[in-house]
Formats: sequence, C-alpha cells, structure tokens
Amino acid sequence: MSEQGQHVVTALVQNEAGTINRLVSLFRRRGFSLASFNAGDCEDEGFSRLTLLVNGDNADVAQCLKQLDKLVDVVECEDLSPQTSVTKELALIRVEPKPDQAEAMAQTASEFLARIVAKTETATVLEISEDPAAIERLVAAMRPYGVAEVVRTGIVAIKLES
Repeated sequence: MSEQGQHVVTALVQNEAGTINRLVSLFRRRGFSLASFNAGDCEDEGFSRLTLLVNGDNADVAQCLKQLDKLVDVVECEDLSPQTSVTKELALIRVEPKPDQAEAMAQTASEFLARIVAKTETATVLEISEDPAAIERLVAAMRPYGVAEVVRTGIVAIKLES
C-alpha cells in the first residue's frame, strides 16, 4: 500500500437492491474521500465487483476496508497495489480540429494508441483505454487541436493473480 495518495480498493458485493446506497452512505458518514466509483457485473451471477479510488493514507484506507467488510452485502474487499494489479480507465474525447490540423491530430492520437471511433466534418471522437496518467497526457496533447469534451468512466482494476 502506498502512503498518502490514491488507493485502488476493490470489493465483491451481493448484487441486491440498496447495496450501492449502503456503500455510498458508509463513505459519506465516515468522511472517506472517494475520487472514483465504478460498479458492474462480474464472473459470479448475483454479484458485482466495485472499483473505488479512495484518497487517504494507509490508516484511512485500512479503516475504510474494515468498515466495508462489516457491511452484510460485502463478500470481500482489498486495497490493490500497483505492482500486483492492472488499472485502466476508458475515455472518450471529442476534438474539433481546424481542417488543416485533422491529419496531425489523428497522427498524435495514434501515437497514444487512441482510436478514432466517430468523425464528422468538424469533430472527431477518440477512444482510449489506458491508465489515468496516459489519458491525461493524451488530453494535454489534444488541447492544441481543440478539445471540446472529455468523458471518463472512472477506473477499473483487477489483481494479476488470485
């Protein structure tokens, strides 16, 4: 676990009405700082896997894990280290380059492994699935071409081994 900063916490939870509300209420009541929240179905029917990006130090995150573990809907939860996990985020970026910039913008996007997923005469939508820092670098590289909108999913993470 890292010191003060952002921690990636995953939780396997029962997929029942009110589960997400109880989790969010826990964070609100306890004053935990939540930077990102992502939930979706997982490999086990009737369960969801959550990925939470929690701001704080080791003690804050340890307390967060203890509180999460007390919730009846939570089957397991843990703080993932960068060395033992893969973390990705999806972003869609609408760029509105001038006509003479379109080719250079597309070349720059490909250097970041971003794909063009939609295009009109005035706008191009890029898709990138990478770590959050890489997305930030791509957005910065696209600014000279006219970034009109950025939409991000929040992170998802998975352990490398059981």
